[in-house]
Amino acid sequence: MTPDDVYDGHVREWHSEEGWGVLVTPGLPDDVWAHYSAVEAEGFRALTAGEAVTFTAERAEQDRFRWRAVHVWPSGPEPLPGDGGGTGGPGYSSGLDITFDT
Repeated sequence: MTPDDVYDGHVREWHSEEGWGVLVTPGLPDDVWAHYSAVEAEGFRALTAGEAVTFTAERAEQDRFRWRAVHVWPSGPEPLPGDGGGTGGPGYSSGLDITFDT
């Protein structure tokens, strides 16, 4: 299993006030820890218990979990680069050029 493997599963539990939760999938032997920063979504990034999700994961010790989600999105097509995921993390960037007349 590599970090590029994509899994379908669901959210077992989500703690919005703490920003983390647990994902389950038949593709991995253990539950997967997920942080809100891995959620590929617009606005407030949170999941709901029972929600179907697709995700990538890496083997990593996180609290009592052996797997950690790298990217998580609601089930359906993978998010495109530039919409909050896939190419560099959950953040957004913008630029501004200012030209002054002299």
